[in-house]
Amino acid sequence: MQEETIGSKNGLVRSQIFFSAISTILVILCVIGLYRLGIFRWADNYLYDLHFKWRGPISTAGQVVLVLMDQKSAVALKREKASWAREHMAAALENLCGAGAEIIGLDMIFISPDADPGVDQRLAQAIYDCNNVVLARGSSTYGGELISIDPFLNASIGDGFIDLILGEDEVLRRVRYLNAKPLPEGGLELFPSFSLELVRTFLNLDFAFDFSQTDVLVMGQSPKALRLPYPDLIIDYPGNYSAYPILSYADVVQGNFPRDSVSGKLVIIGSSLAMEKDVFTTAYTRFLKPTKEYEEIFGDVIQDVLGAKEIGVACHAHAVDTILSGRFIHKLGPGWIMALIALLGTGGLLFYVPRVGMIPEMLILLTGLAAIIGVSHLAFVKKLLWAEVSPLMGVLALQYVSGVVIQKAFDKRRTSFVTGLFGRYVSYGVVDALIKGNIEMDLEGRSQELTILFSDLRSFTSLSERLGAKATGILLNRYFSNMIPLVFQHQGTLDKLIGDAIMAFFGAPVPFESHPAKAAEAALAMIERLRAMQEEAAVEGIADLRLGIGINTGVVTVGNLGSDDFMDYTVIGDAVNLASRLEGLNKVYGTKIIVSEFTAEGLNRNFRLRELDRVRVKGKASAVTLYELRGRAKQELSPEALELDLKFMELFDAGLAAYRDMEWDDARYHFQRALHLVPEDGPSLLYLQRIEKCCHLSCDDGWDWVTTFDHK
Repeated sequence: MQEETIGSKNGLVRSQIFFSAISTILVILCVIGLYRLGIFRWADNYLYDLHFKWRGPISTAGQVVLVLMDQKSAVALKREKASWAREHMAAALENLCGAGAEIIGLDMIFISPDADPGVDQRLAQAIYDCNNVVLARGSSTYGGELISIDPFLNASIGDGFIDLILGEDEVLRRVRYLNAKPLPEGGLELFPSFSLELVRTFLNLDFAFDFSQTDVLVMGQSPKALRLPYPDLIIDYPGNYSAYPILSYADVVQGNFPRDSVSGKLVIIGSSLAMEKDVFTTAYTRFLKPTKEYEEIFGDVIQDVLGAKEIGVACHAHAVDTILSGRFIHKLGPGWIMALIALLGTGGLLFYVPRVGMIPEMLILLTGLAAIIGVSHLAFVKKLLWAEVSPLMGVLALQYVSGVVIQKAFDKRRTSFVTGLFGRYVSYGVVDALIKGNIEMDLEGRSQELTILFSDLRSFTSLSERLGAKATGILLNRYFSNMIPLVFQHQGTLDKLIGDAIMAFFGAPVPFESHPAKAAEAALAMIERLRAMQEEAAVEGIADLRLGIGINTGVVTVGNLGSDDFMDYTVIGDAVNLASRLEGLNKVYGTKIIVSEFTAEGLNRNFRLRELDRVRVKGKASAVTLYELRGRAKQELSPEALELDLKFMELFDAGLAAYRDMEWDDARYHFQRALHLVPEDGPSLLYLQRIEKCCHLSCDDGWDWVTTFDHK
């Protein structure tokens, strides 16, 4: 009756409208929640930075001049001991002041006296005579504040902290205006940023601040007060450092520069040498490509800016220019963003309408995403408005996906029926094959080459007796809940659970050639997942679990096997039995994963294998070569671990070859050395035992080095 109701046309339409509305509400709430949690922040920062790339360079306020301590200056001034001579700085200040510079900012901290007191006296006198020098300070070091020594600090007209706070993605987009330090008598002492102090002194504003407004910081006294966006400054990058007039420090020291180039300007002196490590990735430079590709290793590249980095002195210049030009970037508030999320999410109901069609809906989605980006860029260029558009794009994309899912769910009722009926009993692969008609629901089977995986827990019976029924059930449920999804993730089909054992096969119902590799990946993932579970130790008894896995590849019979009343999609054949035997041999060899030679042939170089033995198992007349699956070839190992592993494998292989040639002393020597490198290596210990046995019982007669096992 329920199926008939759902199947009716009116009932189906009503159900689709209901689920579409519920899905839309959930999508909107989900995106708003993710937005509030900051999940979209990285994508929004990236899209925001793209605005600068698309806009390109713009004009500056024309008030800032950079004096760069570049490679030319280092050579011309004979820079020594990674420091700049202070007598040269004094000469530079005298020349700049003589040329009429309005304000001079020094992006450096003089934390200790010079060896020659006379040099410090000259520089302090130059700073005092200029009466327009702003110094830098550091406020975020582990040892506390970094400030210039008193002679320079007292001679300057102010100082500001040069600390630049990067975003989570290590990109500089903002600068703080102020730092505060508690005073012993109570209250706070405010310290301006270097860029803010340069602006304050350049505009001749009082050191007074009004915090009465939540989104505006007022600096100075009326009528000359400056209104700044609060709580911090979003830098509007006009380009990179080349956006400003640039003078070489050496030319300034020597007086070889046009005097009118600095007259009435705000001059900032700082280093552009990459070796100073005063470089940052900015919203503008992150997309710039280096203009020179490492000309002569560590030649010209270390002289100036490296690729997408910006020199620190230019970062301060960008902040100063942003304030002086009044190009304040404002961020669209969270309330507006959430309202737009709700609006676009509601508009996304269009994706739930079947009559529109999948291709038109895709075009609508792409057009909508492009429109969001285009409008946001237009708002940035025209209004300096930063709108976080990632959640807007996210709600539109999620609505499209949700609409497609719901349409398919209602368009394919048979799919829903089959999934609901069989999904709890067979693997997802079987369900999908049933839906597509690749599996006929009859008793016919077919021969096909597959890879079979058996896994089993060691000594689980004794463990379950110690834990009790309830704790054992909890442990097994947690174990299977972690292991079974790994089979499905690697395109495997779960055949059955046998107590604490798992049987799975790869390559059916949907055939694919790489089934040996998929089985190997699943086995390694199971070992890794068990190790992670044991580290979490969330369930009693998990630390005592030991897992053994056997993998074999061969031709089997696969299909729906059983009676008319009950069918089981499974595999049978000798290859299945051998896989089960291999799993059990892990206990003999002290290994975790054993694969047969047939599986090993299907594995590429992406896996590390160790030949263990050639055996004849019960029920098989012919011998089979066994390999231990030790891991992935591309597994990250340190150089020391890699060298150790290669040496260990070399010793073990040599020992195995000597053992097969009945060179007992040589074999013993190599296996003992292998154990010295990897203590408690199961196969090495086993072969040492076999060697002692052969030495006492004389194994020379009829020796074919094939191990025969007469038990399962």
